[in-house]
Amino acid sequence: MAITNRALAFVSRWFDEATVRRTFEPLIADWQREWQDASPSRRARVSLRGLAAFICAVIVSSPQIARTSAPSSLTNRVATRIAWFTLPTTALLMMPFVLRIEPRWLEGVRILLIIPQALILAFPFAMIAAVDAIRGHEPVPPRIQRAIVVKLGIIAVLLMVCFHGWVVPAANQAWRVKTMPAGINAPARGVRELTTLELINDPSRAHAGDTTNEGGRAAVIRRELNNRAHLAILPAMLLWLRWGMLDRPRRRWYSPLPSWLLTPIVIVAFFALNFVGINFARSAAISAAMGVWLPTLVFIAVGLIARWWSRPQLIQQDC
Repeated sequence: MAITNRALAFVSRWFDEATVRRTFEPLIADWQREWQDASPSRRARVSLRGLAAFICAVIVSSPQIARTSAPSSLTNRVATRIAWFTLPTTALLMMPFVLRIEPRWLEGVRILLIIPQALILAFPFAMIAAVDAIRGHEPVPPRIQRAIVVKLGIIAVLLMVCFHGWVVPAANQAWRVKTMPAGINAPARGVRELTTLELINDPSRAHAGDTTNEGGRAAVIRRELNNRAHLAILPAMLLWLRWGMLDRPRRRWYSPLPSWLLTPIVIVAFFALNFVGINFARSAAISAAMGVWLPTLVFIAVGLIARWWSRPQLIQQDC
């Protein structure tokens, strides 16, 4: 059965040899034997039942991936690559605010409130260099590489959710309060100053000044929630995208592109597609919240094409 061969190849890439031998090899052997003993009319049902059992076994065994340890030299290299990209890029994004601020001590402290917003814009794109750090330099078993990238993706998404959902709104509101002249009350919080839970559970707290002619407060809140959602999954999507690109056969220096060249291309493409998607949604008289997902859809399409292109090589490796 081709499906059982692919299933065995899949678990061999993700799980250690002991787990594959104790859990998956007996399950797949029973699955093949039952399929061979079944009549032609029952084989489709046996295949579906075996596939369901296999998926359940993968889910139950998935915590093994989280417990897979990696060499400290590898994790240090990944953290260094992320820091080397994120910190300078964050500083670069803050420069327009730094140049406008007055050279006073309190004004200099206030600039720290811009860091969370700049950080969440820079951090996702560091995942491209992180994948190169995982896949290169020292020989590491493929299952350990995959375990590291899965854990990195989960941590990155959780960080984006926490920062964009709670830290950035608080920093934005603090910035607005500190920029108000003395004696004037603090401005009411808008959609960008509300936490994600407040936007979902109590959207009426968003200030009416945030409304537009394109659907009112509800449309603005939907757009903000969709913007936070697509930014939250961006690190995991870039990890998946770069991983698929590195599976392609290496021909020349541009196949696949090195991370130092691919990263600025992805950044420009992301913001260009985001701009085009939002403006297209407005011109097509549909919700602008749908337009923010255009970069995600394009990156997914590129990732699927890259994996389809590299499929012959992956089949040859499995064999």
